[in-house]
Amino acid sequence: MTPPNKPLQIPEPKFIEAAAWWNLEQLYADLTAAKQEYASSGKQRLTPLEKTYLRGLLCNYSPPEIAAALHRDCAGIRVDLSRGLYRYIEVLTLQHPKDWKEIPTMLEIFGYKQKIHGETFHSKFINYTQTRIENRTEWGLAVDTSIFYGRTTELANLEQWILHENCRLVTILGMGGIGKTALASKLTDMIKHQFECLIWLNLSHAPLLADTLVNLIEFLSDQPPNDLNKLQLITQDKKIFQAAISQLEISLDHLIASTNGIEPTIIADGIQRLIQCLQKRRCLIILDEWEAIFSTEQLTGNYREGYQVYGEFLKQVGKSQHQSCLLLTSCEKPKEIAALEGDNQSVRSLKLGGLGEAAVEILKNKGLSEEGEYSELIETYSGNPLALKIVTTTIKDMFGGSIANFLRNGLFLGDYSDTLSRQFNRLSALEIELLYSMAKEVKPVDIENFYSDIQQERGSELLRALESLLRRSLIETVQAESETLFALQPAIKKYLMSVARLPKL
Repeated sequence: MTPPNKPLQIPEPKFIEAAAWWNLEQLYADLTAAKQEYASSGKQRLTPLEKTYLRGLLCNYSPPEIAAALHRDCAGIRVDLSRGLYRYIEVLTLQHPKDWKEIPTMLEIFGYKQKIHGETFHSKFINYTQTRIENRTEWGLAVDTSIFYGRTTELANLEQWILHENCRLVTILGMGGIGKTALASKLTDMIKHQFECLIWLNLSHAPLLADTLVNLIEFLSDQPPNDLNKLQLITQDKKIFQAAISQLEISLDHLIASTNGIEPTIIADGIQRLIQCLQKRRCLIILDEWEAIFSTEQLTGNYREGYQVYGEFLKQVGKSQHQSCLLLTSCEKPKEIAALEGDNQSVRSLKLGGLGEAAVEILKNKGLSEEGEYSELIETYSGNPLALKIVTTTIKDMFGGSIANFLRNGLFLGDYSDTLSRQFNRLSALEIELLYSMAKEVKPVDIENFYSDIQQERGSELLRALESLLRRSLIETVQAESETLFALQPAIKKYLMSVARLPKL
C-alpha cells in the first residue's frame, strides 16, 4: 500500500501561468463551496496544495508531471486527487471526470476560462513578443531549459534549416518523453532574436483551425482585421455545441465537421490572411503536440473529423513564399510533411532518438554513483530522458541508489507507462497486433515474419500499418545484409507484454 503523502510546504507557487488563462479566484471560491458541500462542513477551504494541483491540471500537466514538479510521490498525488479535487469538481459541475484530461474542458465549458479579444485560447501557453529586432524583448519559454542534456547535433541542424536555409515548415518528431518540447524550447531560446514575432501555441486541447487562425492573425497583424467575424463565428458555434453536449448525447466530432463544412472558403481565406502576415514579418510559430488533432484508433496522419483543414494549412505554409517558419512537435508525422519534405526543399523533419551518452548527465545529476552501470541502464531505456528521470527516482528511493540491484529486478516502467499508454491508445487494431507479434520475438523481424505470423494476405494494408508505426516512432529499422528488419525498444516490449492486450480483429 502506498503511504499517504506528507504535508508539503511549497516554497513558491507552482504553475502560476494558469492565472493568465483562467479565472482562478472565482474557481477557488466555487470549489471551496463545493468542498464544503462535499464534506458537509462550512469550515472547509481549498488548501494551498489543492490549489497547486488545480493549476497544474489547468495547464495540462498530468499527475506524474505534477508529481515531478513538486518532487512528490505520484501514487500519493493520484490518491489526493481522487479523494479530493476530483470530488469537488464533480459537485461543482454535476459531471464525473473519468480522467484528468477532462478537467480543463469541463471547467472551460462552465465559463472559468478567461477570454482574450473576445475569444478563448485552447493552449497551455501562448507566449508572444511583437518587437523589432533592434528592440528585443526576452521571451518566456514554455519549458525551462536551464538544465538541458545533449542534442548539440540536433540543435545545429535545426538552426541551419531555419536561419540559413530559410525552411518554412519544420517538424520535430519522436515518441513520448523523448524531449521534443524541450528541444523546441531550447532552439527557440537560441534563435529568438532573429525573429520579429514569436508565438508558442499548445494544441493539446485540439482547437478548431478557425480558432487558431483568429488567434494568430490577431497577434501578428499591426491592426487586426475587423472582418474576422466569420472565423470567430465558427469558434463560437463550437462553444455552443460543447455546452449542449454537457446536457445531450451528441457527437462533438460530427458537429465540428458541420461547422467547418458550412463555408470552407472562410477557412481558406483565413489561411491566406495568415500567409500574408508571415510574408510581412519574419515570424517563428511553434505548434506543440500536433498529434492531438489526429484521429485515434486509425493509422497515423488521419485527422479527427472536422480537422482535415489543418492538413491544408500545413500545405499552404510549406508551399507559399514567405520569410517565416512554422515549427511543429509531434509523436506522429503528418502526411503533408512526408509529401513535401526533402533535402533541397523548404520543408524538413527531424526524428529524435535517445540521448545516448548525454544521458549520463541525467544519472549524475540524480546522484547515482555506480558509473560502471550507466551504459546498461541507458541502453535498457533506449536513452529516453523521461523514462530515465522516472526510474532514477525509483532507484534512489527503493534501491538505495544501486543501479545494479535495480537492474537485477528486470525492466521497470513505473509512471513512464502512462506516457506509453497515451500513445498506444491512439493505435489501430492492426498496429497493435503487429507490435504484439514483434514483442514475442527475440530478434528483429522481417516483413515475411509478419505475413506468416498474422496470417494476412500480402498487400498494402500491412505495409501501411508498418509505415504508420514508423511514423509514430514506435518501431525502429535495422539494416541487415540485403533486407530491412524491424525492432522494438525494450521499454515498449515490456509495456506490450505486461499491460497492453491484443484486441480481437
